[in-house]
Amino acid sequence: MADDNDDAAGKIQAAHRLKADNCIKNHVIAAMGLGMVPSFAIEVVGVTGIEVKMIRDLAGIYEFPVPRKLVAYKILISVIGSILPFYLAARMRSAVKGLPLFGHIVYAGFLSATNGAAVYAVGKIFQRHYESGGTFLSSRNSTIRSYFKEKYEEGKQITPTLAEMPRTA
Repeated sequence: MADDNDDAAGKIQAAHRLKADNCIKNHVIAAMGLGMVPSFAIEVVGVTGIEVKMIRDLAGIYEFPVPRKLVAYKILISVIGSILPFYLAARMRSAVKGLPLFGHIVYAGFLSATNGAAVYAVGKIFQRHYESGGTFLSSRNSTIRSYFKEKYEEGKQITPTLAEMPRTA
């Protein structure tokens, strides 16, 4: 009898993980599209909005309540965490913007990859948080930061393939 319950729980967890992975993929693709927007402010607000929506969607998949304080904390982390990649992108833009068309293509491609990898990492953090029963974000900051870096690097490898895959609802 216990084996039947474990098997059913495992199937539910696998279904949640598949839905969550698709949710993250769809939001990553949307964030990558924002790399084409030529406005820094619109891009920061847009990526933050995509991340907040993704967090809420993931909470729904895992049937987990989203405390307002957690979302506000996430927005703050997102804005602060977004500064470095956008700063580097802005510096890169100034270096390549003098090249007609090619410069903008390189810049937009860089931002698309950066946006996608960041949203992927945030999605994976919240997926792990929800799968842990809401305890992962209670971990030490160094643990969360290390996991973010790991998933960001993974996201940089995965995002180019996501753009080629068909979107799922």
